[in-house]
Amino acid sequence: MSYIFHWVKNLVCFYLLITVVLHLLPRKNYQKYVRFFSGILLTILVASPVLELLGDEEALRQKISQEEFFQGMDNIKLDTEHLEMTQKELYIREYERALGMDVGRMAEEKQLVPREVEVRLTDGYEVASIDMTVSFQEDGASMQKASYAGDSAQYPQVYELRQDLREFYRLKDEQIRIVIV
Repeated sequence: MSYIFHWVKNLVCFYLLITVVLHLLPRKNYQKYVRFFSGILLTILVASPVLELLGDEEALRQKISQEEFFQGMDNIKLDTEHLEMTQKELYIREYERALGMDVGRMAEEKQLVPREVEVRLTDGYEVASIDMTVSFQEDGASMQKASYAGDSAQYPQVYELRQDLREFYRLKDEQIRIVIV
């Protein structure tokens, strides 16, 4: 009987405390938040004797804490995976940019002017393809735009560049596209 009396006394004290807090709030806008929070606490107060009758309250609290912990660990794991994916994408973009600069230098060594260089990598950081636009001056006039098709007699510098790229990056001919402007 004293347990029920103690439980009712706790409910009445809680109700009086919440009533006082609601009347002392500076703005009415905050009432909905206080009511929500107090509703959660009231549910816990009302349910605590029922939980004690059904089983060990401490074991239930421990299981709830354990579930919260594992949920937090799952969230951390997802956040970490997202960060790793984002970081890998940044690394790939920077590596592609660096390789583009390297391919541009290789073109300059063949007396070609690199206009655009795009290097694409696989997820394993291997070169998937190289697309580039180059130009050179011949007899003081610019050449017409043409796609290089392997004619070594007409464009020997481009042929040599293509061979160097193929050997250095271990690529097939279809992975290298050079456009002459």
